[in-house]
Amino acid sequence: MKKTFFLLTILLATFTVTLNSCSKDKDDDPITLEADYLLKMDGSTVASGTTDEVGMVGNAISFSLGEDFGVLITGVPTSTGGVATIGDATSACSVSITGVNLLENGSDELYFSISGTVTRSTGSKISFEGTCTDLTSSVVHTFSGTVESDVYKVI
Repeated sequence: MKKTFFLLTILLATFTVTLNSCSKDKDDDPITLEADYLLKMDGSTVASGTTDEVGMVGNAISFSLGEDFGVLITGVPTSTGGVATIGDATSACSVSITGVNLLENGSDELYFSISGTVTRSTGSKISFEGTCTDLTSSVVHTFSGTVESDVYKVI
């Protein structure tokens, strides 16, 4: 009985040491799932800050802040320094912006890009700029912005 207890104690101690040494092997620089963003329309900042509402599927990215605003960008370049043209017949690049009271007209808003560019500045940072129009109007607005998140890093 004493031998079994002694053997069990040694095995448990070995297992504990192994777990502790493995947990120290973790990466000291963890990936953050947040995004820092800046969104301007008609030259004024309409949204800026940090959000954890980010996503990426293929070459489409998104970021949002609840119902306040949301941005969906398709056709994002996959290589650093790459530029995609919005409205180009050979490009599937577009920017959609939704929000509540973005341009202070007191309503829900939905804007679709007409022209512009989307640039991958670094592996995790994307810049975008161009012109857009509201779904219910023919008035043209300008937009620009940046978003940076580890989520967008191309592996």
